[in-house]
Amino acid sequence: MGADFTVLIGGAGLFSSPDVLSGAFDLNDLDQHNFPIEHDASLSRQDAYFGNDYSFYDKYWQQVVSMFQGNKTALLPAANAIANRTQDSQAINPTFTYGFREFIFRYGETAIYLQAMGGDDSTGVTRVDWVRMLFEKEKLPYELGWRPRAEPITIPSLGQMVFELFSISPEQVPEGEKITQDTYKDVFEGLVGGSEILNNITGGFAHAVGL
Repeated sequence: MGADFTVLIGGAGLFSSPDVLSGAFDLNDLDQHNFPIEHDASLSRQDAYFGNDYSFYDKYWQQVVSMFQGNKTALLPAANAIANRTQDSQAINPTFTYGFREFIFRYGETAIYLQAMGGDDSTGVTRVDWVRMLFEKEKLPYELGWRPRAEPITIPSLGQMVFELFSISPEQVPEGEKITQDTYKDVFEGLVGGSEILNNITGGFAHAVGL
């Protein structure tokens, strides 16, 4: 992961802590519905409405896997998987929440797993067995031949892939909103109150890496 992504997502995570000034947060802090990263229509978890939004839920994950074709996945099947899960969650969850922030974060999460699993930045093509091990076993697929990519995963690389995923997705962007290559970064900065606040809570690291 690039330093810019680490600082940005870490800064957002700090706002889940009961003591932001401590400079620390844990996984329990992150388990908050619709803040900072939890949301409805997860690829592999139930919605908070159903009581358990943190444990792997194979039924939903199989909906995602069904979109993959053969032993490779790419941008289009990944985008279709997002849209399919959105439609399903919207149909069964009476408290379904899907604003612009949730929209962007979901596409960003898909961009992260595609790039982390070796997907080309322009096509997203990567191995399905690597992706399945990441989700189903919650482990990096070293034993299947995966190795970390040479290039860091950065805010620009993720922003570009979010833009590409949306461009081919059957989903419509929330009314009144527009997706650009900078949208992913802008939404994260908006979550923490702007780049100056992000810089303050990260001890100057945000400015140091150009955020």
